[in-house]
Amino acid sequence: MEWETYITKIEPNVIAIRGYPIQKLIKERDFFDSLHLIITGEFPDGEKKRGMEEMFGKAISLPVNKFERFEKEDISKVLARYLLMDEHLVSFDGEKEERAAFMAGRMVTYLSSIYSVEINGQEFSHILSGVLSGDGNGKYARMMEAMVIASLDHGVTPPSVQSAVIAASVRASHEVAMANGISAITDVHGGAGMKAAEFFKKCVEMAEREQMDIEEAARKMVMEYVEQGKRIKGLGHRIHSADPRKDALLEIARKEGIDGDAVRVAEMLEDIFYEVKGKRLPLNVDGVIGALVADMNLKPEVAKILFIYGRVAGLSAHYFEEVENYPPMRRIDFSRAVYKGKEVKDWEP
Repeated sequence: MEWETYITKIEPNVIAIRGYPIQKLIKERDFFDSLHLIITGEFPDGEKKRGMEEMFGKAISLPVNKFERFEKEDISKVLARYLLMDEHLVSFDGEKEERAAFMAGRMVTYLSSIYSVEINGQEFSHILSGVLSGDGNGKYARMMEAMVIASLDHGVTPPSVQSAVIAASVRASHEVAMANGISAITDVHGGAGMKAAEFFKKCVEMAEREQMDIEEAARKMVMEYVEQGKRIKGLGHRIHSADPRKDALLEIARKEGIDGDAVRVAEMLEDIFYEVKGKRLPLNVDGVIGALVADMNLKPEVAKILFIYGRVAGLSAHYFEEVENYPPMRRIDFSRAVYKGKEVKDWEP
């Protein structure tokens, strides 16, 4: 039986949030604009936006219980544990966009606790980049916010969304459904950016260590991966042959002066892979995010965190859609979902 979703239109080379092209969101809007859009279907007016910013500010001002992170414990599991043990989420009450903004703020406090970094700054982008990069001057703020927006949502088929929607169908609380969804973000789903960052770092390190041209180092690394039967994450996509998020992020990277050797490798990777393997796979958003994280000299794990952070907005939207529109414990066939939302406007190919 078919069922309707109104959140994200997904077609080959098309990603549109509530009818708004993802690349325009990345280039023209900020996080709270995007969060309000994906939750409610509209951009916020001034009063609504201030309300969300206030909820975010309130969330980061509240204390958080610090948990020990076990050796080799995936960041997804750690964040899910924080969500499930947060008393402030249990007691919070407000409009759905305020709840999502409050949760976004609590996620920052978790990251601050995990990495033992103080929260500083006034604007969302500076606060997030400060926690993840230790840069209090906001050098990477615009880039990080753009990568979060690029990770907002990809329809109902990703496992993280399905996990959150199933939890919503049995009327689990918002934070429990978010923990379900985040727990499903692993190296298999959502971790490609982290693996791509590791690959690009190896390329750059090889070029420096062996004093060779970066293209030569990239070719040598690709050959090693192919010979060992290892997949290069950041190449190929199950739906898109030209990922619409890629160029938008690279455009911002150039403006911000963040496009270094790793981005150079990313931009030539498709051709190098074709030369070595004889198969053409396009660079995708995970490859771009991985390259940018490498050029910012951040831990590869940051790529996965940025993906998770963006998906909190998308997971919340799917949670509220399920609770508001469908009966409890319905039988859900995700392959039967049909997008019935706004038509795509102002598409940029």
